[in-house]
Amino acid sequence: MSTVTVRTVREDLAEVLTDSGYQAYAYPPAVVQPPSVVILPDEPYLEIETIGSGGTRLLVRLQLVVAVQAMDNEGSLDALEKLAVSVLQLLPQGTAVSPLLRPTVEQVGPSDLLTTRIPIAVRAQLSPTE
Repeated sequence: MSTVTVRTVREDLAEVLTDSGYQAYAYPPAVVQPPSVVILPDEPYLEIETIGSGGTRLLVRLQLVVAVQAMDNEGSLDALEKLAVSVLQLLPQGTAVSPLLRPTVEQVGPSDLLTTRIPIAVRAQLSPTE
Protein backbone atom coordinates (compact mmCIF):
# COMPACT_ATOMS: atom_id res chain seq x y z
CA MET A 1 0.00 0.00 0.00
CA SER A 2 1.44 3.38 -0.96
CA THR A 3 1.76 6.30 1.42
CA VAL A 4 -0.89 8.99 0.97
CA THR A 5 0.22 12.60 1.49
CA VAL A 6 -1.11 15.97 0.35
CA ARG A 7 1.59 15.82 -2.32
CA THR A 8 0.32 12.49 -3.67
CA VAL A 9 -3.24 13.87 -3.81
CA ARG A 10 -2.01 16.61 -6.20
CA GLU A 11 0.26 14.28 -8.16
CA ASP A 12 -2.43 11.60 -8.56
CA LEU A 13 -4.85 14.20 -9.91
CA ALA A 14 -2.23 15.47 -12.37
CA GLU A 15 -1.56 11.88 -13.45
CA VAL A 16 -5.25 11.23 -14.18
CA LEU A 17 -5.32 14.31 -16.42
CA THR A 18 -1.98 13.53 -18.09
CA ASP A 19 -2.98 9.90 -18.74
CA SER A 20 -6.06 11.26 -20.54
CA GLY A 21 -3.88 13.28 -22.90
CA TYR A 22 -3.91 16.67 -21.20
CA GLN A 23 -0.93 18.77 -20.17
CA ALA A 24 -1.25 18.90 -16.36
CA TYR A 25 1.06 20.30 -13.71
CA ALA A 26 0.91 19.18 -10.06
CA TYR A 27 2.96 22.29 -9.16
CA PRO A 28 3.18 25.78 -10.66
CA PRO A 29 5.59 25.44 -13.59
CA ALA A 30 8.12 28.03 -14.70
CA VAL A 31 6.51 28.02 -18.16
CA VAL A 32 2.89 27.08 -18.92
CA GLN A 33 2.35 25.37 -22.27
CA PRO A 34 -1.34 25.76 -23.18
CA PRO A 35 -3.71 24.06 -23.34
CA SER A 36 -3.04 22.91 -19.81
CA VAL A 37 -4.24 22.51 -16.25
CA VAL A 38 -2.22 23.79 -13.30
CA ILE A 39 -3.12 22.43 -9.85
CA LEU A 40 -2.80 25.03 -7.08
CA PRO A 41 -3.75 25.19 -3.39
CA ASP A 42 -7.05 26.96 -2.75
CA GLU A 43 -8.26 28.96 0.25
CA PRO A 44 -8.76 27.43 2.76
CA TYR A 45 -6.18 24.85 1.71
CA LEU A 46 -6.42 22.01 4.24
CA GLU A 47 -9.43 21.36 6.44
CA ILE A 48 -8.72 18.80 9.16
CA GLU A 49 -11.61 16.41 9.79
CA THR A 50 -9.97 13.90 12.15
CA ILE A 51 -6.56 13.24 13.66
CA GLY A 52 -5.64 9.90 15.18
CA SER A 53 -3.20 7.03 15.34
CA GLY A 54 -4.56 5.66 12.05
CA GLY A 55 -3.71 8.83 10.18
CA THR A 56 -5.27 12.17 9.46
CA ARG A 57 -8.43 12.74 7.45
CA LEU A 58 -8.36 16.00 5.49
CA LEU A 59 -10.40 17.91 3.01
CA VAL A 60 -7.81 19.14 0.49
CA ARG A 61 -9.01 22.22 -1.39
CA LEU A 62 -7.39 22.90 -4.75
CA GLN A 63 -7.89 25.12 -7.75
CA LEU A 64 -7.54 23.71 -11.22
CA VAL A 65 -6.37 26.56 -13.42
CA VAL A 66 -7.50 25.63 -16.92
CA ALA A 67 -5.60 27.61 -19.56
CA VAL A 68 -5.70 28.03 -23.33
CA GLN A 69 -3.90 30.45 -25.63
CA ALA A 70 -5.70 33.81 -25.82
CA MET A 71 -6.05 34.30 -29.58
CA ASP A 72 -9.51 35.54 -30.41
CA ASN A 73 -12.56 35.90 -28.22
CA GLU A 74 -14.79 33.25 -29.77
CA GLY A 75 -12.14 30.61 -30.46
CA SER A 76 -10.37 30.95 -27.12
CA LEU A 77 -13.59 30.91 -25.10
CA ASP A 78 -14.83 27.85 -26.99
CA ALA A 79 -11.52 26.03 -26.43
CA LEU A 80 -11.53 26.96 -22.73
CA GLU A 81 -15.09 25.75 -22.20
CA LYS A 82 -14.40 22.45 -23.96
CA LEU A 83 -11.22 21.88 -21.92
CA ALA A 84 -12.95 22.76 -18.63
CA VAL A 85 -15.85 20.37 -19.29
CA SER A 86 -13.43 17.59 -20.28
CA VAL A 87 -11.43 18.12 -17.07
CA LEU A 88 -14.62 18.01 -14.97
CA GLN A 89 -15.55 14.67 -16.51
CA LEU A 90 -12.15 13.20 -15.54
CA LEU A 91 -12.26 14.13 -11.86
CA PRO A 92 -12.31 11.15 -9.50
CA GLN A 93 -15.67 10.11 -8.12
CA GLY A 94 -16.41 11.92 -4.87
CA THR A 95 -14.59 15.12 -5.84
CA ALA A 96 -16.59 18.16 -4.73
CA VAL A 97 -16.69 20.90 -7.35
CA SER A 98 -17.57 24.54 -6.66
CA PRO A 99 -18.80 26.93 -9.36
CA LEU A 100 -16.24 27.79 -12.02
CA LEU A 101 -14.85 31.30 -11.94
CA ARG A 102 -15.36 33.58 -14.94
CA PRO A 103 -12.69 33.42 -17.64
CA THR A 104 -9.92 36.00 -17.45
CA VAL A 105 -6.86 36.81 -19.51
CA GLU A 106 -3.65 36.27 -17.54
CA GLN A 107 -0.17 37.08 -18.74
CA VAL A 108 2.16 34.18 -18.01
CA GLY A 109 5.68 34.94 -19.15
CA PRO A 110 5.46 36.30 -22.69
CA SER A 111 2.07 34.69 -23.40
CA ASP A 112 -1.50 35.82 -22.83
CA LEU A 113 -3.64 32.92 -21.61
CA LEU A 114 -7.39 32.70 -21.20
CA THR A 115 -8.01 30.92 -17.92
CA THR A 116 -10.77 29.76 -15.64
CA ARG A 117 -10.37 28.36 -12.15
CA ILE A 118 -12.21 25.26 -11.00
CA PRO A 119 -12.32 25.06 -7.19
CA ILE A 120 -12.42 21.43 -6.02
CA ALA A 121 -12.21 19.57 -2.73
CA VAL A 122 -10.87 16.04 -2.28
CA ARG A 123 -11.15 14.00 0.92
CA ALA A 124 -7.94 12.19 1.78
CA GLN A 125 -7.01 9.75 4.53
CA LEU A 126 -3.34 10.54 5.00
CA SER A 127 -0.98 7.84 6.12
CA PRO A 128 0.37 8.11 9.67
CA THR A 129 3.85 9.60 9.89
CA GLU A 130 6.69 7.36 10.98
